[in-house]
Amino acid sequence: MKKITLIVTACLLCMTTAFAQKYGHVNSNEVMKEMPGIDSIQIKIADFHKNLETVYENMVNEFQTKKDKFDKEAGTMSSSVRKLREDELASIQNRIQEFQYNVQQDIEDEQYRLIAPFQEKVQNAINDVAKETKYSYIFDTQTLLYYDGGDDITPLVKKKLGIK
Repeated sequence: MKKITLIVTACLLCMTTAFAQKYGHVNSNEVMKEMPGIDSIQIKIADFHKNLETVYENMVNEFQTKKDKFDKEAGTMSSSVRKLREDELASIQNRIQEFQYNVQQDIEDEQYRLIAPFQEKVQNAINDVAKETKYSYIFDTQTLLYYDGGDDITPLVKKKLGIK
């Protein structure tokens, strides 16, 4: 009998603990969009992208200039010089293709580098609000497929960050 009472008490304690937990949600993208200084990231990314475009255009111009010269002089070249110039053009073309392949990763890396400090501030604010208001779980609405209930702590996070 004592075992049954102990088991029932343990089950009730577990159920009470489970129901006592507070759940909240936050829209971190909304917070990020309103962070002071976040708009400067778009400008920095655009400048970074423009610099990469300039490098790309210079590579293409170099290739085109050398190809035009090759086309003009092709009839007067010896076979060894022709082969050397063809190899040079192929090398430039390969560099252009490799650059195109790597440029997207460079842009993504730069975006991450610039956004990471803002994401860290938002995460720290979410953690602070959750601790201060005694939430057990905070979910980001950007990754939830469905939610019904819980408290929206987005305004509290914004306040913690000094946003409106």
